[in-house]
Amino acid sequence: MTNPSAETIVKATCPDCGDVELTLADLLLRVCMDDGSGAYSFTCPDCALRVSKTAEPVVVEVLLASDVAFEAWCLPAELNERPGGPRITHDDVLEFHLQLQDAEWFARLAATVNL
Repeated sequence: MTNPSAETIVKATCPDCGDVELTLADLLLRVCMDDGSGAYSFTCPDCALRVSKTAEPVVVEVLLASDVAFEAWCLPAELNERPGGPRITHDDVLEFHLQLQDAEWFARLAATVNL
């Protein structure tokens, strides 16, 4: 039996070379499990540039149904964290900058950490 991935031709666009022809085996689909967003990537057969393109939901469905190589990923948990305390001001940034000018800044910082 013949592998459909080797026979099906997909047209994609390389930013350097323009339209190129690929097989399904040349594509990698990545889907975020948190929000469902997707992207596909391929290596341009002409210039070897690695290209990544956003995939609309219908494209994700078609590629999944076509058995394209698939990677699932999740957003980092830190995106859901909300830090406490006051917002950093311009004065805070200036004070930090001035402290970094002192050669002993790292020693003072290290002294505040209990290991």
